[in-house]
Amino acid sequence: MPGFDRDEFWIKILEMYPSARENNYILKLNEEQVRELMDLYIEKYIPEENLSHYDEEQLMRKMMTAMVSIYKLDKDAVSNYGELIELVNSVNYDGKNLYIHFARISPAKMRRFELGKSQKQVAERMGYSTSTVQNCEEFFCDLRRQPEELVRRLARALECEPEELIL
Repeated sequence: MPGFDRDEFWIKILEMYPSARENNYILKLNEEQVRELMDLYIEKYIPEENLSHYDEEQLMRKMMTAMVSIYKLDKDAVSNYGELIELVNSVNYDGKNLYIHFARISPAKMRRFELGKSQKQVAERMGYSTSTVQNCEEFFCDLRRQPEELVRRLARALECEPEELIL
């Protein structure tokens, strides 16, 4: 089930990321939101003829497992195999609310993933090296402290406004 953009279920989870980022990367879903997400999960992954084999608790565990399995293989990483970027670190359910703990991914890296571009493509469009893009994508990189021209070119290459890249 890899990929940040596989189908409607993954897209739904991905759409929650900006809200979670504003709340220290944790998102709390209420009962109604949990039911909506569960319905989408069932529709996508549980054949109707198999639905009777699961109780609510089993379905919840399956959905939570699927959520922490969302990842992106970034082949631009230094190693030959690429870097595995996970979107969700953990999911907890208290019987009423679902708590999703998202990974901290820099806005620049997330935007590049959304566009489906490689670091090399972004670097070429910027007129900078791939290592510059890698550095800008590090979560600890404070783009407010980088040269304004660099941030402008990065934003242009990522088809967004510079403010969207700054945490």
